Amino acid sequence: MHTLINGKFEEQVSAKDRGLLYGQSVFETIAVVNGKPALLPQHLDRLSKGCDRLAISLNINSLKNDIEVISPLFEKQKALVLRITITQGVGGRGYQNPEVPESTRILTLHDYPSQAAKNGIEQNKAQALCVGLSPVVLSHQPLLAGIKHGNRLEQVLARSSWQDGWHEALLLDSMGNVIEGTQSNLIVIDNKSVRTPLLDQCGVDGVMKNWAISALKETGFSCSAVRLSIEDIMQAQELLITNSILGIRAITELQLPNNTIHYESTANAQKLTEILQRNEIIPSH
Repeated sequence: MHTLINGKFEEQVSAKDRGLLYGQSVFETIAVVNGKPALLPQHLDRLSKGCDRLAISLNINSLKNDIEVISPLFEKQKALVLRITITQGVGGRGYQNPEVPESTRILTLHDYPSQAAKNGIEQNKAQALCVGLSPVVLSHQPLLAGIKHGNRLEQVLARSSWQDGWHEALLLDSMGNVIEGTQSNLIVIDNKSVRTPLLDQCGVDGVMKNWAISALKETGFSCSAVRLSIEDIMQAQELLITNSILGIRAITELQLPNNTIHYESTANAQKLTEILQRNEIIPSH
């Protein structure tokens, strides 16, 4: 793994960094395909919005220069994963923001998940996708809803609750609404209608999800963000999960505590994956 901190290749972050002390950070996970970060403008836009929400100072030009510094490493492999983390930086003890904040920019490069990955969804492989229902309930905090902030404790707990055979788990909020997967967003398709969970109280507004919605709209689908119940999910024709690394995948089996639902349709996931691979947004194998 290669690490770039504030434009320099090093491995250490201060123990006084507010991202470490208080989770005051945002991050993006980006696929690098054939030397190019995929959907980079969309990722940087969400990153900037997250920084604004958490009062984190961000010099976007310095960040773009960091990407240029690390970009020669993009050519080493056909596909890589670039993580960008922005923290509020070093500050005094206590919750009050520093009077003159200086954010910390952390860029790390990782190997792309392989087909043989033991954890989670195997990449770029036609497989039956079994998804469960997590016992972890997402809390409501509209001030954090939509952004990808550094506090992922609910997701850590959710991942620890997966049962053998699950590739992902859906998460509900405290009102029983379906919000997202542990590491993915959800898209529900019925005929030419597309619905996604409304993320005004919690959840991450995914870059890949938004790309998929735009692509579906271009082919004549009507799309809306609504409250979705487990019953809505059970009755759907096709369920898709999305994230920037795995791409777009169709759920074929949903395991509920007292029921198992099977889904036959995977056509839209396959069509969207072909577009993603053709445009080098995810790697093709």
